[in-house]
This record gives sequence, C-alpha cells and structure tokens, in this order.
Amino acid sequence: MGTKMPEAYYTKENKIIKIDYANKAMNGSFKCKTEKCRVPVIFVDAHKKKYADKTVVVNPYFRLESNEKSHHIDCKYNTKGQVEVIARESDDNILKAIEEGKYNFRLNIIDEALKTLNSSNKDELENEDPSLNLKRPSRVYVNQGKLDSYFSTMQRIMQLRSLTETHDELREIILLQYGKQEIKWSQFYYVSDSLSKCYTYIKRNDVTHPICIEGVLKEIELPSEKFKYHVVKLRSPWVEPDKDGIITLLTVELIINNNNVLEYIQSNANFKNVAVYSKFRVSESKVYIKQNQTGTKKFRYLNIKGNLYHPKQILLY
Repeated sequence: MGTKMPEAYYTKENKIIKIDYANKAMNGSFKCKTEKCRVPVIFVDAHKKKYADKTVVVNPYFRLESNEKSHHIDCKYNTKGQVEVIARESDDNILKAIEEGKYNFRLNIIDEALKTLNSSNKDELENEDPSLNLKRPSRVYVNQGKLDSYFSTMQRIMQLRSLTETHDELREIILLQYGKQEIKWSQFYYVSDSLSKCYTYIKRNDVTHPICIEGVLKEIELPSEKFKYHVVKLRSPWVEPDKDGIITLLTVELIINNNNVLEYIQSNANFKNVAVYSKFRVSESKVYIKQNQTGTKKFRYLNIKGNLYHPKQILLY
C-alpha cells in the first residue's frame, strides 16, 4: 500500500532525485526514498486531461511498482501507517480503531460540526438583517476546539485520499459510518470523472452525510450587488453533445461563508488542484442557447452546490 511520491531513490547514482529530474526510461532503477523501506517504485509521466473549458496537465509522480510489495509500515508513504498516525493524533470520537488495522470514521460528527457553523452563520445574517426569515437547522453545539480537531482530521483524510490513485486502499482501512448507516467510499469521495454519479446520488437519495469532491480550481467569483459572497468554482468535466446537440455540464460551486476560507485560498493561489467536503445540494437548469463566432451551442447545467464555513473544509495542492 502506498501514496504518490514527489521523490525517489535512484540506485544508479545512489541518491534521492526529485520528480522533475526523472523519466520513464529510468524505471527499474527507482526505490522508495525512505532508507529502511527501499521498496521498488516507478515513475508515472505527466499527462493531459481535458475539461469543458480547458486542457490541464496532471503532474507526474512516483508510485509503487507493484501492489504486492508495500512500503515499510513506518514509511511515510505507507497508507495504512499514515492512517494510524492520523488516528493517533485525532479525537477518538471521530476516528476510532475497531480492530487491528481498521478504523471507524464517524461522518455524523462532521455533519454536526457543519450544522454548528451553519447555525452560527445564520445568526450573523439575522443580526445584520432581522427581517430575514431564515430556515435554521436543528441546533447542535460543538465547541471551537472540537470543531478545529474534527475538521483537521477530515482534511488529513481527504489529503491522504488525494494521494492515492483509487478508493481501494482506504476502503480496506477506514469504514465510513454515518449514524447506524455504512457509507461506501464511492458514495463519499468523487473525482471530476465521477461527478455525474455524485449528482445522481444526491438527486435520487435523501443524502444528509458530507461528501468530498476532488477537482481543479477554475475561479473565485467575486461578490455582487445581488449576492454578497465569494464563490469557489471548479472546472467542469468534458462532455460531448447529446443526440439533440445539448451539452450538459456538471458544475461544482461552493459559497464561502468565512473570510478565513478566502484567506487560505488566496495564500495558496499557486495551487490549482483542490479537494473539498461539504453538505451538497443539486439542481438542474433550463437549456440555454449561446451564440459565438463558431455558431450556436445549447447548454444545460447540472449544479452541485455546497458551503465553506471553515478553512479546513478545502485543500489546495
């Protein structure tokens, strides 16, 4: 088991080299950089990924040569070892060992934390304008120290998942629990290529648990007279027009309800890969017709929207 790596030990020159100095021709001579690990690893080249409005480059990385040979348990690239570290440094209310090498992650704790921040946000809005008739979630109180701890654990798990190529490793280690319900990793963590599954899952089910989405940052939309919040927008995956010539775009937008979130994003502006978690809702637009120099195009938007109340709901890398 292992995560993506930015460096490796190059046996031919007996030194650690960074990913920028590696290439596929050198494969067969790479090992893990951790001295007491040294399991064989390989270089995975950069490649292009097409989105609706732009083609982006996916960065190269090192990974295990074979899943049959894992990193040493104490190696920082060992997935299971990293989960053990996170669990050891986390509140056992949220990430708890249930048996040897397996952990229970309680998504309902994250849900309660999000409700607390949502409720606080509505209090602030009412103080600004008491005439607002806001629908309030059921009151749940979690102290600030606990909030930061819970969100930190969630962010670290999200970061670990972003460094693995599939759900396969983590689903063997971490059981996702929401109350008495077990949540599959495929229902919890979505990459851009699986956004249609995310939209359908939320639309067809009464989804109350938090969801993670991984993608590429497109822009931060500025506040306007009609809407006073900044909005994080991710790039939509590429899709072909359907038989009626309609391009159905999946959009992910997150309203920033805390200035600390905006400051975190601005201070990490050089990073464009993003992973976020929130309580999401979905909606479908009408068909829009747009004309430009190349002709007429028809668009329909499937919108996935959430809110960011805490800077550790988002990870830029």
